[in-house]
Amino acid sequence: MRGSKACEIPLKPGLKLSEDQGSEPVDRGRYQRLMGKGLYFSKHGHLSVEAYTDADWVGSVTDRRSISGYCTFVGGNLVTWRSKKQNVVVRSSAEAEFRVMTQGVCELLWIRLFLWDLGIH
Repeated sequence: MRGSKACEIPLKPGLKLSEDQGSEPVDRGRYQRLMGKGLYFSKHGHLSVEAYTDADWVGSVTDRRSISGYCTFVGGNLVTWRSKKQNVVVRSSAEAEFRVMTQGVCELLWIRLFLWDLGIH
């Protein structure tokens, strides 16, 4: 982060977005340039595998589906991440959290098998 240049994010925190027919299209490239600071990998002396998950219950105001995401770390470094709208409308925030935890555990199992194939136990 030493060489990074601070800038404001293009959206206000907590803002709920919805599709607006006839509105001007969003400049995806500008958003990605503002948000993308690159990845930094460093040596932490361990190869522990960790995952963090979260869900925004009824995050989409258009169709009331939750938005979920997870990120995984190997040796303290970010290796995979995902954020997506859930496939179904859930009945509670607990159900939304359980769904994203399932996705996170599946990713952890995949990483474990991948590391095993590389000879890292």
